[in-house]
Amino acid sequence: MNIKKIEEVIKLMKRNDVSYMNYKDKSIELELDLKNKISEGTSPETVVSEEDNNISENKQQHNHATIDAEILGTFYLQDEEQLSNPLVKVGDEVKKGQTVGYIESMKVLNEVMSEYDGVVEDIHISHGDPVEYGQIIITLK
Repeated sequence: MNIKKIEEVIKLMKRNDVSYMNYKDKSIELELDLKNKISEGTSPETVVSEEDNNISENKQQHNHATIDAEILGTFYLQDEEQLSNPLVKVGDEVKKGQTVGYIESMKVLNEVMSEYDGVVEDIHISHGDPVEYGQIIITLK
């Protein structure tokens, strides 16, 4: 199972308020504990994917949108090759799909991309700081 598939499972768990999942077969064992309270009767088997539009509407309220950490790791705001140049600054315009940073997790550099078009209003995490899953990295207006 690759990191992208694990990230997809974590997204589904968060969307459906599932905080614990354990999967095991002959070749893989996966245990995810997001440390949220599980409502009674919720289990990984009841996870149902929601439409991305519903999630986008919830994240983009009052003309503000957030770019959140989808994995836990170390956040980098600058390009690896040009460490003096941040990928985005407050006031910069960003487009949907644009890379705005990187999160290093388990020695793998993962792109952080904007889900929206907008202008960077605030950058909440500094270059090189740790970031938690779901933590707001950038606010757009």
